[in-house]
Amino acid sequence: MRNNNTTTTVTVAAALAAREAQAREGNWVPACGGTEVPFTARTGARLLYCWQPSTGRHAYLDCGTDLILSDAEARAALATY
Repeated sequence: MRNNNTTTTVTVAAALAAREAQAREGNWVPACGGTEVPFTARTGARLLYCWQPSTGRHAYLDCGTDLILSDAEARAALATY
């Protein structure tokens, strides 16, 4: 029997380096001085507008996946096309 599953192996050193890089950028916090609240976008996704104080960047957090969205992903989630 043939196994078609693929596994990605990450070394401990690579995982720690990625974690350190993320920590250097800092945490994301709700925008508008922390007063921003999650909302439901046209697509049904629950989003929260966030700010990263250390970089000055803004982005949307997908509350369902707990991931920060790229600009393209945010436009698709917001259905702003």
